[in-house]
Amino acid sequence: MCPTVRPFKEDRLTETRGTRGPLEQAPRDQPGEVGERIDRLPVTRTQRRATVAVGLGLFFEFYEVFLTGVLSSVLVGEFGLSKAELPLVLSSTFIGMFVGALVLGRFADRLGRRGAFLLNLSIYSLFSLLGAFSMSAVWLVTTRFLAGVGLGAELPLADTYLTDLLPARRRGRYIAWAYTLGFIGVPVLGFLAHSLAMTTWLGVAGWRWMFVIGALGAFVVFLLRRGLPESPRWLESVGRTEEADQVVTRLENEAGGLPSEPTGRPRPGPAAGAGHRCPGRRRALR
Repeated sequence: MCPTVRPFKEDRLTETRGTRGPLEQAPRDQPGEVGERIDRLPVTRTQRRATVAVGLGLFFEFYEVFLTGVLSSVLVGEFGLSKAELPLVLSSTFIGMFVGALVLGRFADRLGRRGAFLLNLSIYSLFSLLGAFSMSAVWLVTTRFLAGVGLGAELPLADTYLTDLLPARRRGRYIAWAYTLGFIGVPVLGFLAHSLAMTTWLGVAGWRWMFVIGALGAFVVFLLRRGLPESPRWLESVGRTEEADQVVTRLENEAGGLPSEPTGRPRPGPAAGAGHRCPGRRRALR
């Protein structure tokens, strides 16, 4: 049985025909809307560039983490380290990483993912370079500890940033590629140590050049990451919705005519009874 429809005046119908529904009037910066827009996109040029920049950062992260261990025999001879002193030198980087993960991780929530990225790169690039000029074991331990502070935030930031920037259906694959690039740093370090550790170049010991290589690599990654956008999901979470919208709009413009990715969310279907017409309704509206 059809519901009774009261007649409407023509001017009332004219007003309601131009009225948009609540879904159409929803602002573009409503909570969660930024993430949904990103998830609909294919992977863009900026997102691929971000994956490479993060992967290179992980490359030098693993390079630095294993650097002291690879050079342990050389450092023992250089500084006359005892059996009690060597573990302190080897663990100084890891102790610094523990501190850095706690301290710099909090800055990522305040400064943003990109700002924290640049900060940790600056820290470990600077102190890795200073480590190349170590004149004593104390100097070396201090610089390795402080470099470790910068290294500590790199892994969680890499995961968080790529998770924020990439569409959900593709982020696993691209994060895996970033880590694959990062793990290459370990064998590269081994080959460099085999070639340089026991030699001198321009009158400087080869092991010192290996510290310089790590510092210069981090500086190159710093320059690459300066051109990356801030995480739009983080911007949205702190209320900077206009900036978040600008970042996502830029990604959408890059996508251009590329087909959008399905989000996996069910699309709203027609309302119940939308296909049923009640006899007499048109007569009542007239």
